[in-house]
Amino acid sequence: MRLRSDAHAHEKLAARPERVVILDPEHPADLSQASTKATMAVELGCGKGGFITALAPKHPDVHFFAFEKYETILVKALKKYDRNPVDTITFVSGDATMIDALFPPQSVQTVYLNFSDPWPKARHEKRRLTTPSRLEKYHHILKDDGEIRLKTDNRSLFFYSLATLKATGFEITDFTTDLKQTSWANTPTEFEERYGKTYPIHACVARKKVPHGSRL
Repeated sequence: MRLRSDAHAHEKLAARPERVVILDPEHPADLSQASTKATMAVELGCGKGGFITALAPKHPDVHFFAFEKYETILVKALKKYDRNPVDTITFVSGDATMIDALFPPQSVQTVYLNFSDPWPKARHEKRRLTTPSRLEKYHHILKDDGEIRLKTDNRSLFFYSLATLKATGFEITDFTTDLKQTSWANTPTEFEERYGKTYPIHACVARKKVPHGSRL
């Protein structure tokens, strides 16, 4: 069922500057200035906030930035956050295309990509969140031991992503084509809670490669 648009979503988000950053494409901000912790993590496409609001309390030493480009959906995430608020989540309203301008180089520990739109048609490939050009931006902001953690129910997107990750300076350190059959520590998204028993969840962990001799 299509989510009904909230005509007042923008003003609701704007009324929460202590918790929400609304991106200005013309003047990208350094989001690291909003971090309350030395370690930062990013979720791209947080949806209604189920994953990030469950994950953050488990990792009190990490500040999480949860991106969502649809304002109506982000309002839902903010409402969920308000039921159990923590000061280590910042919601970011806007498109993460310019993410490499929003964080300093080598500053982010983890990028989470949960059930991103697979954009299955070849002509839409550039919209996927795991194209080489996107991955190069994540590589730029990730620390030398930083990781991308990906989950999807779309098999084609999964294997496409494995290939593009390997081609853009990442090492696949673990992967599965059926997450529920593993012993991985997993924080489920709303999608998993609803459909995880119906569709196998593909997941991987990809670590940023560092050129030999570049570490101090």
